[in-house]
Formats: sequence, C-alpha cells, structure tokens
Amino acid sequence: MSIDLENHFYDKYVTSTFDIIYSLSKALYLVNPLINDHHQRVAFIAGSIAKEAGYSEDEIEDIILASLVHDIGVVVEKEFHELVNDEEQYECELSHVLVGSFLMKDLHFFPNIPKLIKYHHTPYRIEKNLIDENEEVPETSNIIHLADRIDIALKRDVPALDQREKVTDKIKNYSPNKFNPAHVEAFLRLADREHFWFEIEEHDKYPLIKYNFHFSHIDMTMDDALEMSRLLSRIIDFRCIFTSTHSAGVATVAYTVAELMGMSPDECKAAKIAGYLHDIGKLAIPSYILYKTDKLTPEESLILKKHPYYTYRILNSFQIFETIIDWASYHHEKLNGKGYPFHLHEDKLSKGCRILAVADIFTALSEERPYRKSESKENLTALLKKLAEQNELDHDVINTFIDNFDIISQKRQKAQNKASEEFSMFCKNVFSNNVCKSNITYVSVLTAD
Repeated sequence: MSIDLENHFYDKYVTSTFDIIYSLSKALYLVNPLINDHHQRVAFIAGSIAKEAGYSEDEIEDIILASLVHDIGVVVEKEFHELVNDEEQYECELSHVLVGSFLMKDLHFFPNIPKLIKYHHTPYRIEKNLIDENEEVPETSNIIHLADRIDIALKRDVPALDQREKVTDKIKNYSPNKFNPAHVEAFLRLADREHFWFEIEEHDKYPLIKYNFHFSHIDMTMDDALEMSRLLSRIIDFRCIFTSTHSAGVATVAYTVAELMGMSPDECKAAKIAGYLHDIGKLAIPSYILYKTDKLTPEESLILKKHPYYTYRILNSFQIFETIIDWASYHHEKLNGKGYPFHLHEDKLSKGCRILAVADIFTALSEERPYRKSESKENLTALLKKLAEQNELDHDVINTFIDNFDIISQKRQKAQNKASEEFSMFCKNVFSNNVCKSNITYVSVLTAD
C-alpha cells in the first residue's frame, strides 16, 4: 500500500531490497517485454545455482538483485536480439554492461550491483580484464552469466523440462574457461530435479523468489527515495540527448517553487522526487518518437500522450508515497479538466500537482530543442499568464513563478548544467572503451550535431 504524504508524515517506511529492484525490473517491461521476462527467469536460475553451490545469503541476495536488472543497459530491442544469439563472444559489442553499471551506481543500498552487472558477460577464466584491467572480476558475476546462457538456450514454445537434456548438454559442452566448474556442477544437480524446470516457467516469479530467498529490509527515508528517483531519472533522460537534463530541471524548479510557497520540508522533497519521476512513463514511448526533430504526426502525438498514464502505472508498482504518485502522474492535467490522460478538474488537483504542471512547462520551454529555441523571459511570462487566465494553470503558482522568475531560472540552469556534465561523463565512460562499443540508442547522442 502506498503512503499518503499529505495526511501522514513518516520519517521512513519499511520495504525490502527485493521489492525495490523487482519494481524497477517490472518498469523495464515497458521498454521491452522480453527483457522483463528474461530478467526474472535469470534471477530465479542464478539464485537457485548460488544456493545450491553454497554461497552465503548476502551473496545470493546480491546475485538475484543484479540479475533482475542485469540488462538494464539495453534500451532498444535490436541489441537484446543480438544478446540472445548463443554464439556471442566476449569481444563482441557489449556496452550495455557499462551503461547498466553506470545507471545503477551511487545507490548506497545496493553497492555490489553495478560491479555484478558490469561483468555478467565475462568468462570465468580470462587472461586480461578487457573492461578494467585494474579491477578484479567478482566470482559471483559468472553465476549470472551462466544463468543468462541457460535461459537463452530455453525455447519459450517448448516445455522447459522437455529441453533438459539439450540445455544441460549445451552447458557441459562450453569451454571450462567460460563458466566456473563448481557453478556448472551445481546447475547439473538442480537439472535432475523436475521442479526446477517447472519453476522456471512460473509466470509470476515474485512469490517464488521473495519467499524462497533471504532479502534485507530497508528503512526507506525521503532522502533515500530522492536518491532512488535520481537513478530513475537517468534511465528516463539518458535515452535521448534532447531531454537528457529535463527531469533534473523540473525537479529543481518544483522544489524551489514549493519552498517559495511555504510548503513543508517533506513536501518540498516530495515535489523534487515527483519532478525526477514525472516522465518515467516515457519508457513506454518508442525511441524514434523521442528523437524526432520534426513535428509529430497526430498518431505519434497520441502515443506520446500515453506517458503520464504509464508514469501512474509504474509508480504505483513501486509502492511509494501516494502523494508523489499523484504529483508526478498529473503533470499534464489542467484545472479546467481539459488536460490528459485523466481529465481531472481543479478539485482533484492539489497544490503539488499544480506546481509540477507549471514546472514541467516552464522547464520545457526554457530548454532548446532541435525544432525550436528556448523562450525568452517575456514570452514565457506572457504564456504562463495566458494559461492561468484560461484556467489551465494555477494563478498562485504562476504568480510565484513570475515574482521569482530570475531565481527559479538560475537554479534550473544550474541543475541542468550539472545534469549535462553527468550525461557527458556517462557518454565518455561508456563509449571510450575500445572493446565495449555498440550501436545502441545512446550512440546517436554522439552524432546528434
């Protein structure tokens, strides 16, 4: 159940490491349904192998959590289909491991996940670490590699048990340099048990994984939720150079305006979190629409309009503060009921919703896009006043923007400059590696000129 921030101000709420990462894994379903199914199956297989091989509860926890998002760096279907080619070699194009590792960094609850993601395609025995020669490859990442290959070998239209002999033979025929022999032996013992194959095919892996393995509990504070929201904003914004700093801008503007309007510290943090998450529904939008530099067709506009609905769906799965869900999801609603996708009227739109709606418009029109320049202060002020007069946006919120325009604009610019530096570092770290290069979507940012 989500928490109503407006009526109950909690310093923290209790969740688990599994629930957080599982919800993130489910959100990736919108980018590619195949990845979501693959993640959950690999998590179960890897956890089962690790348990059979005698790893500690903490090690198994890290293996399962990393498995649930191991391909988070894959953002387009093209590369996923390349990865499921069973003839894949270590030297092939695998920058998704660096993308995923970068996206998951800085989360203090999950310090080991980035490294496991980074090396989940690395063979057991290698002469040289081609990704980072100064870093030791974690042994447990090879379990994810093995589980990944097991799942890839399984055809979805044939019962898993019927494929037992074929899959086990395939794994045994790999070079001993590819997989840790102890891990392979653990898998072969599991393969003798029919229930293992039945459980791989279980549609709902949530209870299967959560209640058969140990996971740590987390006292999630608002500051922790803010940290998580920044991670998610990277996944959203880094899909496209045109919007690579947008969520950071909206988050800062929303926080600043909430503060100026006298909202409590927790409400201000909630506004910032909602700003980071308001466009998470764009994970469901095809990348060609996000990249398009010309005017969208009517059909494309309708597809784009789905994103706040998907924001609502995704955030509900995270079981976060209910207020944050509303503020983030209703950023395209209008006081006169002519917004989308829920057509809510002003009696259903709280102050936080109204702030987010203006923060999104203010930030978007302050940004340069390929198809238009940023709006001047005069034009933007005039537009905001007009929208207030048409009862689309809140008068009090608009007046706060106008009265503090320069302060808000300066803070927005500073936040977006910082986000731009982080995006540049992301591109540098991922694409400077001579081995791990790829034609995934992110490459377009390097040639966007």
